[in-house]
Formats: sequence, C-alpha cells, structure tokens
Amino acid sequence: MAGARSDDELSRSDAMEKIEWREGGCAIEGHRGFVKALLATENKSDLMSLEVWGDAHEYVPYQRVYYYLRVPRPAYVTLFWIGPDGDVFVPFQNLKIPANRDVSVDPDSIVVPPLGREQWVALATLEAAPLPCFDSDKGQVAWLNRLKKLPLGVGRWEVRSKR
Repeated sequence: MAGARSDDELSRSDAMEKIEWREGGCAIEGHRGFVKALLATENKSDLMSLEVWGDAHEYVPYQRVYYYLRVPRPAYVTLFWIGPDGDVFVPFQNLKIPANRDVSVDPDSIVVPPLGREQWVALATLEAAPLPCFDSDKGQVAWLNRLKKLPLGVGRWEVRSKR
C-alpha cells in the first residue's frame, strides 16, 4: 500500500488472521462455459457476503500474491483466478474462514504469463463444496449451478499483470 494508512486500516491489519495454504491448487483450461457462468455469478443471498482483495492492483511476473478475505459468518471460500486468456487457476478451495475477521491467505502463488487483465472471483459457502477440478466444462457449470441454490457470497477483485 502506498501512503499513510488510516487508524482503521492499522487496527484491521493488527487483528488479521494469517493462513498459509500449502495444499496446492488446480488449473482449469479451456472451460469457457464455466468461466462465463462464474463471471455472471452474483451475490443474491442476505445470509452471506464476501469481501476479497489483494496486496496490489498490479503485479509483475513471478511476484508473490497475497489474498485477503472477510465474511460475516464462518464460511468455506474457494478463489478462482481468471487469467487474460480465460484459463482459471484455483489457488485454494474450501478454505475455512472465521466470521467478521480479516484473513490473509498465503497459498504460495505467483504471477505467471500470459500477462494482462486478470479477475479474481471468490465464492463463500456455509458448508464445504468440493470443486471437481478435473471435470468437464459442463460438469463444472453444473457444480456452480448447485452452489447458486445455496446461501452464496461472491467477492471480486481485478488486477493487471505487466512486464
């Protein structure tokens, strides 16, 4: 962060819970229907919301990435990193997050090419919802449609990667 931080930001940072996630992620390539459905997913539940943000708005190749999350009730969060070419990387899934607390997540992620506009979409559910990483495009869309019937929090963050 550039510039001076407010008292609220400092107190939130001091109270932040830090999670190191080392279980690995999964890559989803060429699933255009799933990406389209994911990008169209909205937070329609009064029971759940989700804030997601990163440690920067711009990244350079091989820069480490830290994710920040906040939910109003205990939840399981899965984050989808949609690259400039539409491929998806899931750095973590079903990560249990406590209620009303800023959480810093370090899944040991770095930025890799291709570079450009990148979008993060995170989903929060009240119960774990294992993502079928290696399923077909149609199977992943069906998984997402099942999730949409539950209380679902949706958070977004947009970043740029550049040389």
